[in-house]
Amino acid sequence: MNKPGYANQEFWIRLVFMLIYWCLLNLALTVFGFLVVITTIVKFASKCELSSLTYWVRSTGVFVKQIVSFLSFSTEEKPFPFQPWSDKDGE
Repeated sequence: MNKPGYANQEFWIRLVFMLIYWCLLNLALTVFGFLVVITTIVKFASKCELSSLTYWVRSTGVFVKQIVSFLSFSTEEKPFPFQPWSDKDGE
């Protein structure tokens, strides 16, 4: 007979990580919002694009996506720092 979820030690470990990543998600969304505002102002005020700023907006968005996937039980893989910081759009 299988034990219920709360009797499983992995359940409690995941719950702790979920609480930590929930806090990190709130911080990451705040940083993402500031970066989006700064990027919008830079693009509005000048014709040049800052590739480093675009990189940080994109990679922060990927990090938020990874956290949401972990929190929604879509994946068991923990995001950064347990995975490398992603340079790609979908990972």
